[in-house]
Amino acid sequence: MAGESGGEHGATTSVWIATAVIIAGTIIGAIALIEWIWPLFWVGVGLMVAGCIGGYFANIMDMVTEFNPAPVAEIESS
Repeated sequence: MAGESGGEHGATTSVWIATAVIIAGTIIGAIALIEWIWPLFWVGVGLMVAGCIGGYFANIMDMVTEFNPAPVAEIESS
């Protein structure tokens, strides 16, 4: 199905987008801290929060095997 998987990792495209937004916010916030640009720091924080909220609605934790283990029959057939 189109858009269901973002590659061989089994994550959906929306999960990858949420992850990219979180990483971008972290980088922007870190650069702002180094350069002491407080408005840019808060933009980075906002991006991280927006990415976390987006990840929540994209069910990001369903892509982690510790939180959504595969059924036993699926493991045995591998």
